[in-house]
Amino acid sequence: MLKMKAFTVTEITRYIKRLLGTDPIINQVIVEGEISNFTRHSSGHAYFTLKDEQSKLTCVMFNSYMELLNFTPKNGDRVQAKGQISVYERDGRYQLNATGLENVGLGALHIKFEALKKKLEALGWFDPSHKKPLPTLPEKIGVITSPTGAAIQDIISVANRRSNFSELMIYPVRVQGEYSKEEICKAIAYFNQTDVDLIIIARGGGSIEELWSFNEEVVAKAIYESKCPIITGIGHETDFTISDFVADRRAATPSAAAEIAIKSKTELNLELNKTIQRMSLVVSRRLEMEASKLQRYRPEQLSWLLSNSTQRMQVSLAHQEQLFVHEVLGQLESSKERLKHLGTKLDSLSPFAVLSRGYSLVTKEKTLISKTSQVTVGEMLTIDLNDGQLDATVTSIRKNEALGGHNGRKVDI
Repeated sequence: MLKMKAFTVTEITRYIKRLLGTDPIINQVIVEGEISNFTRHSSGHAYFTLKDEQSKLTCVMFNSYMELLNFTPKNGDRVQAKGQISVYERDGRYQLNATGLENVGLGALHIKFEALKKKLEALGWFDPSHKKPLPTLPEKIGVITSPTGAAIQDIISVANRRSNFSELMIYPVRVQGEYSKEEICKAIAYFNQTDVDLIIIARGGGSIEELWSFNEEVVAKAIYESKCPIITGIGHETDFTISDFVADRRAATPSAAAEIAIKSKTELNLELNKTIQRMSLVVSRRLEMEASKLQRYRPEQLSWLLSNSTQRMQVSLAHQEQLFVHEVLGQLESSKERLKHLGTKLDSLSPFAVLSRGYSLVTKEKTLISKTSQVTVGEMLTIDLNDGQLDATVTSIRKNEALGGHNGRKVDI
């Protein structure tokens, strides 16, 4: 039996690379697709993926070619990349070594992303006035993330390092894929029915496709309607999702979200010291103000103020006294005039005034007689004159003829 030669991995990889290098099509090719996972290395080289609905192609563009571009590539851009298909020997994978890029628009997912962002912004879901304040020292923190990803390990590590004041309650969910958005929404609803003080939604980095669950409208709605404050820590620092815009606070990474939620003992001590310093400053300023007031009221100053106040009171009392005396004298004068008027009126009505005009008063046993029917013949009457009295005996009675009476007897005195 013929025994075949065995090749090393390096030998077979180099052989495939040489074969690809002899193909005229892939040695000078233009590939159109959407940029994903774009990163620029410190060396200036760019690494990214071109993708369409079914496939992905790893690409690299060295710094010398990057500097010739008239635009800055970013995730979501739809481009035509010119270059050569080659094999990266270390990893044994083929890639496009791009020598040029032409921007032909946004990719489908980015168009969808921008449309939803515009819609929710118009609804006010990103409005800062809707953002809920985060608790200073949350006792219980709900964490929504994958139980197997790096994000949960990062959060636990930060919690253990910073303080032991907060208890983490983990709700495991899928963070990408077909059913992930429903699980995330259920987790938010669950924590809103418990006594957690804060919710963290976290996921490690990934492409726009891998992070798409956090760009779903149902997830954004669940975050917007949450009564419990939510911090998002999704992807890397440059990754932004719709959930980040709706959340009460966005963190660059899962670790950063944990650091925002959980204050370290050092931070707590610093805040406590700052509070004490502020209180001390307020007390010192108040003491200075009160001391300044006391300085203004030295003994000689107090004596002058008291003397001045006493003089003002004396002047005021003297003025009040004058007003009172004037008012009393006015009332007395008015009363005198009123009494004088009443006296004159009484004098005019007095029976003695009537007597002085030539009239007399006739009484019987001190009862004033005004009618003839009050007396009979033979009764004794008293007649009051202006200068004395007369005693008289009725000898006859005559009624006034004008009133239909008749002649009577005379009265003897």
